[in-house]
Amino acid sequence: MPPVETNRALTEEEIAAQVDSLAADLRHSELAALLREDHPFYEQRSAAAVVRLRGWILLALARAGITDDTLHFVLEELDNGLHPYLVAAAARALRSYPAANSAFAPFVIRALGNIMGHNEPVSFAAYGDYVLVPGTGTSPVGELLETLIWMASAARAVLAEVRALRGPAFPGRLNGRLDTAIQAIAADPPESAPGTQEAACCDLRGMLPWAQHSLHPDQKVIFEDDHGSRLGFEDVFRGHPTIVVFFYTRCDNPLKCTLSISKLGRVQKLLQERGLADRIHTAAITYDPAFDLPARMRSYGERRGLSLDTGNRMLRTVEGTASLRRHFKLGVNFVESVVNRHRIEAYVLDAKGRIAYSFGRLQWEEADVVDRAVTVLDSADARGKSGSASTAFGAMASIGLAVFPKCPVCWAAYLSMLGVAGLQHIPYAPWIEPLLAAGALVNLASVWLRTRTTHRMTGAWMVTAGVALIGLSRFGWVTSGLGVAATLAGSLVSALSTESQP
Repeated sequence: MPPVETNRALTEEEIAAQVDSLAADLRHSELAALLREDHPFYEQRSAAAVVRLRGWILLALARAGITDDTLHFVLEELDNGLHPYLVAAAARALRSYPAANSAFAPFVIRALGNIMGHNEPVSFAAYGDYVLVPGTGTSPVGELLETLIWMASAARAVLAEVRALRGPAFPGRLNGRLDTAIQAIAADPPESAPGTQEAACCDLRGMLPWAQHSLHPDQKVIFEDDHGSRLGFEDVFRGHPTIVVFFYTRCDNPLKCTLSISKLGRVQKLLQERGLADRIHTAAITYDPAFDLPARMRSYGERRGLSLDTGNRMLRTVEGTASLRRHFKLGVNFVESVVNRHRIEAYVLDAKGRIAYSFGRLQWEEADVVDRAVTVLDSADARGKSGSASTAFGAMASIGLAVFPKCPVCWAAYLSMLGVAGLQHIPYAPWIEPLLAAGALVNLASVWLRTRTTHRMTGAWMVTAGVALIGLSRFGWVTSGLGVAATLAGSLVSALSTESQP
């Protein structure tokens, strides 16, 4: 079969036909790729079209069978989705997973709570189909109940919450399926029950370590913060770990942007409680920089409990938006300048602005994010201490070797200083100069490596000059004392330097 076309000019029906072919051929990875929010299929399409396409892909996964690689897309809709079509499709897709898992139960019961006020009839009969006859089709609550019946005893942890669903708000025509779900969950599982698994099957937290990479020098990014100050990428993210979330103020899903900003406010409080507020910063970056001006961002953040100061900012890009999207590999797409789909995104950046950890799609826990940021901070501290010790040792070795006599005249001078006149003809040791050169190079390399942590270059340039002067003194062009002094001073400056702050 030829590769899938990605031309966004294709009609929705043409895309749906490609999706059906992928499902028929069990091409799970290609179906998963189509669910990425930044896929070209979603560019410049309305939010309603994006819902139809993503729902049809989830149904295709239900036919092909959910795998661990596609599971997070399904759980994402159950975790924070509010559209009836998408939640119903995700509930049906989850039942195609090879075995029920107790880890799924919190997602299903959460979806029931979220969607109860949006329980509209939907049709899966054909792409773009609508329910025209009342009582036909299916619904998100109905599909979620079927999923609880499928899970049976694997959903035992949420049995009390399922029983509590019965009430005036619950659709009366589904009371029979609710009773069936309660009975299936409460029933004792048969011995060696097939088709069930414990929660240990997979990591459902949505946290992934990130292959660290820096923003390319050509990818210039300029921000404006919530008080109107303009800052470069390095001004914001250099010199300290940073916890970053993405949002936009026009988001109509309170389980995404509003909740992310509220949780970032709680992250700030955790950092304060642990005495780390000055060492770990936070930032909230909008997807919608043209609309989210400083005052609007500030009001949005403060109403949701965010503290804003020089270490905790809300940001919009005024230059380099595309570079920022590439750096974070953002899961977002647009119709004109308006977001038509985005995922939940939080990141932990190291002191060089590189992504150390990402939390995506599923709701993240504030304590987990703070713990990862502390891990990054501790790692940087350990490297800094190691670099200081290495530099100090290299400095001592180099200084000792630099003042060690390295030619017959120097031997005579040193011995004369000690009162041993007349011994200037001591044979020259051939191992002295190689040893001197090795020590100088070790120190030079150590000092330059140290600049990767401190970002301070003065000591490194002084040591470089000192080594050069010591080399020139071999030919009698300068005195070796100048080189020794420069090496000593530069090594001490480097060893005493702390990591720079923006």
